[in-house]
Amino acid sequence: MKETRSEAAQHFDIPELERFIKEPEDCVRRYMRLIVRNPLSNTETGSIINDAVSSSGKMIRSKLLLLCGTLGPLWEAKKERLCALAALVELTHLASLIHDDIVDDAPYRRGKPAIHSKYGRNAAVYAGDLLIASVYHYQAAEQLNESGAALSKAIERMCAGEIGQDACRYKEEVTIEEYLHNVKGKTAALFQVACRIGAREAGCCDALVSTLERFGENIGFMLQLRDDLLDFTADGKVFDKEIHRDFLSGIYTMPLLKALEHPDAQKLLRPVMRENTRRRLSSEEISDMEKNVIRLGGIDGTRAEIKTLAKKNEKLLNTIEDNALTVTLMKKLTKLLEV
Repeated sequence: MKETRSEAAQHFDIPELERFIKEPEDCVRRYMRLIVRNPLSNTETGSIINDAVSSSGKMIRSKLLLLCGTLGPLWEAKKERLCALAALVELTHLASLIHDDIVDDAPYRRGKPAIHSKYGRNAAVYAGDLLIASVYHYQAAEQLNESGAALSKAIERMCAGEIGQDACRYKEEVTIEEYLHNVKGKTAALFQVACRIGAREAGCCDALVSTLERFGENIGFMLQLRDDLLDFTADGKVFDKEIHRDFLSGIYTMPLLKALEHPDAQKLLRPVMRENTRRRLSSEEISDMEKNVIRLGGIDGTRAEIKTLAKKNEKLLNTIEDNALTVTLMKKLTKLLEV
């Protein structure tokens, strides 16, 4: 049975996490509104800012930052500062979503019309730029030097990952290594830096900061691979969403790349990839491609990669001796992402 994206989103619900993080999460949302004080409320760009801040999703990145912060001896003393930093991370993520949807010309986001579909491309570009400008201004004004520098470097890596992905469009011989290198930047970098900032600001030792950075990076990889799977196994028609948008756009993700390792891929998948560079494929051709990816082990191979990442995270978390509740919540999050 195919899983809808709305059903998939429910898998991120961890009641204990929501209760544990409720107070600081409310604080994060307050800082998000503070950082993007909206002088353009009567414009379309201002409306976008209001929508983005008020309708932010699961806020997984900011929750990870706060969770990592609870592992440090300065958590209570720096809780307010950590909430502000979590807001900066979340606003960075929102800006990236707006720009990604514009570049991909994606009509929907979380089952609703994408920002550029609703308000127009120009207003959406301005809104994404304004969010990032607000992030930079706040971290400079508040002298968040070390964490601000780390976040800025992560944004650079996100851009590099997107550029690398674009350079690989329709590349028939793209490798899994190239794909993962791009994912490490465009998706995993923000998770990694969120964990780093939370741990470093809260006074964790260098070894623990490093452990939590690797944990966050693995979460980023798992989420990306999970999204790759949904593009092959979810019912995109639920939201009138064009399924296999990545493939049609020449972005070849893990299920396809895993399937290409099979000897039969040369005759079953390579021809349709070549045709994909020349013309718009029919729905029948896309359906055959999906069936062949499944038949050649692309789905199972991607699930195996996610399980490997989950095992890595379990080993990392088992090295953390303090704060059993936080570690338990991190393990639950990892388990939920394990398909």
